[in-house]
Amino acid sequence: MSTTFIMPTEGRITSPFGYRKDPITGKNSSWHQGVDIAKSGNVDVNASADGTVTRVGPLSTYGNVVMILHNINGKTYETNYAHLHSYSVKVGQKVKQGQRIGRMGSTGRVTGQHLHFEIHDGRYAPGQPNAVDPMKLVGKDLSPKPSGSTYTVKKGDTLWGIANSNKMTVNQLKNLNGLKSDTIYPGQKLKLSGSPSTTNYYTVIKGDTLWGISQKYNTTVSKIKSLNGLKSDLIKPGQNLRVK
Repeated sequence: MSTTFIMPTEGRITSPFGYRKDPITGKNSSWHQGVDIAKSGNVDVNASADGTVTRVGPLSTYGNVVMILHNINGKTYETNYAHLHSYSVKVGQKVKQGQRIGRMGSTGRVTGQHLHFEIHDGRYAPGQPNAVDPMKLVGKDLSPKPSGSTYTVKKGDTLWGIANSNKMTVNQLKNLNGLKSDTIYPGQKLKLSGSPSTTNYYTVIKGDTLWGISQKYNTTVSKIKSLNGLKSDLIKPGQNLRVK
């Protein structure tokens, strides 16, 4: 799987995105619009994704920053790398994912060496109105799913988890697959794109019976057999049955 955004540096996350206790003033409920990643020594900071450098240099309490504009599937994102000791790129320069853009430092309003990393859904603006949690995007593939793409359910999967990782809602996923409940089974194939399901299919798992499947889909054994051309009640795991 390709990864749209990667972690920009090595180290330990010392402060996540969201409300926190301010490390300098001690004030509770201080809003933190990025993640802090700390490591001692000479630590490279790299571009999280392909893009074009939009800003380099000091910026208020951020200290030294590099900002990069990204166009991903027609959508604009901007990343901010703050508190840098130094930078190795210039405004207008095109960079590739993983390319070195600077070195971790302690410039600006800090208590020690770390990288403050932000992702903005849109352009950076004062007050950070477009800041999103970087950890919800890092490691994900944000490229559009090909028409008719599917996902095979694995043990431990949930509809919420599958929907979230594919940038969908549970209701969208259920509607697309004609699901009446949140129950899913290992081996079941789920549509991730395309048109809502007008024909329901079910993938047989170990222990299934035609009677049990018919009860789940409010139909009859004879109807399932007729839809699938079955001559007996024998079914096997992995078999794809039309149920409606």
